[in-house]
Amino acid sequence: MKVYSFFTEPASYTLDLVDNVYDKMSIDYCFLNSHSKAYKNFSDRNNIFLDQMRIADRIKYLLYVIRKYDIIIFNSYDTLSFIFIFLINVFSLKKKYIAIESDTQLLIPKIYIKRLLKHFYLSIVFQNNHIFGLAGGNYSHKDLFRNYGMKEDRIFLMPMMVDNSKFYVEKKKFPTPFTFLFVGRLLDTKNVDKLCQQFISLFSNKEAKIIIVGDGDNLVKYKKSYSIDNIVFVGSVYNDELIKIYNNASVFTFPSSLDAWGLVVNEALSSGLPVIARKEVGACSDLIEGKETGFIVDDMHDFGQMMLTLFNNSELLNNYSKNASDLMKNNWNYQLYNKCLNELIKKIENDVKFGS
Repeated sequence: MKVYSFFTEPASYTLDLVDNVYDKMSIDYCFLNSHSKAYKNFSDRNNIFLDQMRIADRIKYLLYVIRKYDIIIFNSYDTLSFIFIFLINVFSLKKKYIAIESDTQLLIPKIYIKRLLKHFYLSIVFQNNHIFGLAGGNYSHKDLFRNYGMKEDRIFLMPMMVDNSKFYVEKKKFPTPFTFLFVGRLLDTKNVDKLCQQFISLFSNKEAKIIIVGDGDNLVKYKKSYSIDNIVFVGSVYNDELIKIYNNASVFTFPSSLDAWGLVVNEALSSGLPVIARKEVGACSDLIEGKETGFIVDDMHDFGQMMLTLFNNSELLNNYSKNASDLMKNNWNYQLYNKCLNELIKKIENDVKFGS
């Protein structure tokens, strides 16, 4: 069956997915928009960016995709392109199979009218027999599809993935001084200020430092507020320079209180770093809980205590480091992604064969 995929925008993990999966399986794809820092990595590949087309050409191209391909994958269910193809599919005599890839956990809007509208829209979409759900994780990510009526046999794992092999180290060596690491946008919800406060409270008299990688609205404020030698803000870092920072850290800290997944957790674990994360981080259920690769905590007080635990226990640190690297190398990898994608295609082939 011919498969086509719509990506929202270029990103480093998208480039890796194309190289490691899509090109090898001859899956065609395009991007809905070109507004990202990773755009330059794709601009020399003759890729298609819908936002660079005139509206008439865009509609013509979407109709071409509907005619030519059997399975259409979207990594979002709220774009105009998805809504257009979904509506065409509803009224078409020959149905296409549409798969929605999502890293979003089940979040119920607090405002009643938003909750009502979301339930109405997603119930229509997810209960359509030609729609499949591709969940980034096995647990709360699948609940998003279940909650709005999608049948269980139409929900598949499609794991949130980075190219783990870029981060592997043959034998992890822990630096001196002991180095905590954070990587991410410096938004309020990432709680980097609270992380710095915990570090100052617990480690100001210890041989330890923390490196903060990332940019954002709060960078200037944080650098001014936490201007001490053992808290280091390095701004945005990419590619080999970022990999080097991961490899020279001891523990990854991710205190975000709102994160659908958090691919930096994948990167850290692949680098052999135990991870401390708050329970709101989507990756926790699949990559930390029950895996002995780190700790999941409820609040910042517990977060600080787990930082102390790993700082004071070198045996635990080494064990969790090995578990982290082994998990990403042997289980949560592109082989798993390929397996899940082929299971989806086989399911659709059977539906076609038996007229489901």
